[in-house]
Amino acid sequence: MRGPTARQVLFATAGLLVALVAGVLVGRALPTSPGANSVDVGFSRDMATHHGQAVSMAYTALAKAPSAEVRQLAVDIASTQGNQAGRMQQLLLSWDQPLSSAGRPVMAWMAGTDLHARHEVEQAQGRIMPGMATAAEVARLNAEDGETFEVDFLQLMLRHHAGGIEMARYGAEHATTAEVRDLAAAIVASQEAESQLLTTYLTERGAAPLPASAAAS
Repeated sequence: MRGPTARQVLFATAGLLVALVAGVLVGRALPTSPGANSVDVGFSRDMATHHGQAVSMAYTALAKAPSAEVRQLAVDIASTQGNQAGRMQQLLLSWDQPLSSAGRPVMAWMAGTDLHARHEVEQAQGRIMPGMATAAEVARLNAEDGETFEVDFLQLMLRHHAGGIEMARYGAEHATTAEVRDLAAAIVASQEAESQLLTTYLTERGAAPLPASAAAS
């Protein structure tokens, strides 16, 4: 029985090399979990926290807002952002990343940007993340009733959305995973639509939006 010819050995060796290179390339192409310092992880963790305050404020409005239209908007905000926060937390768990930012600087995933520099100024004013209400503002809102409460809620939520939209736009542009990019884009779309309603409701009540970077109360 004849053994393999030199040409057959050459072809077999070349085939093995091709298979090996292909395997390496496929391995490199396989999706990997984003690292702890990535935009994907930082955005998911911080935006889930950002959403948490909006959901809490929305539940307060659901209980205290005198008008049906504002209560309905509160339901929509709580439902949408609660769902989105859950999805972001599930991504963090799937990446084996902690849900809490304890011990980590928030917004570090936007370091080097103008928004991050402004965020550091707002942090000194008591605002954890862009657009978020301070502890004093939340306490004031919880103590209010009637139309005073409603106007304050609309103003705080509109500013909250403005900060969230800025964060989400950056996430949509710089995240490496399709899941985060798509979710960030969805956040931009939903909050832009809600911002139009918030602005309309404020105008109908003779009130104006808060400055984007109002000093802490």
